[in-house]
Amino acid sequence: MRFDFMNGLQGFLTATFVATAMLFTGVAAQAMSIRQFDHMAAQDRLDYQKFLEDGAQKILTDHSRTDDAAKVRQLFHEIHPGSQLPLGEAEFELNLDNARVRDAEKAVQNPNAPPVQVESALVGTLMKNGIELTPDFVKGIVQMAATFKPKFPQNK
Repeated sequence: MRFDFMNGLQGFLTATFVATAMLFTGVAAQAMSIRQFDHMAAQDRLDYQKFLEDGAQKILTDHSRTDDAAKVRQLFHEIHPGSQLPLGEAEFELNLDNARVRDAEKAVQNPNAPPVQVESALVGTLMKNGIELTPDFVKGIVQMAATFKPKFPQNK
């Protein structure tokens, strides 16, 4: 699959908008920063991604959006011929990498700037793949994500 620059840019801008909205609604304090995520053990990072995927499906199902919940499941579980991993997982990782760059740039410009959140990578991935998200969804995913408990010691 060819990377479409405009779709990538739209996903980036959408995730940035959502992250900014999270700040103004006060839920960013409950979200996980990229820096915190990167210090977790590898297994905890994988578990957190799965936790976010499952949470997204549950929130959509709870809001009677079972078709969208099924899209999330397919996005993160179906491996297309010629691929090594599901499209959602690949795009989530790409969005995380972009978030790391944004976070580093923000820190250089303003050391007191709030960190970029992992959840913005999930939101960008879902929106890029046609899943419309509401502010209630974003708030719900961040609140749910705040309940995640790592099992392993942090990396230094």
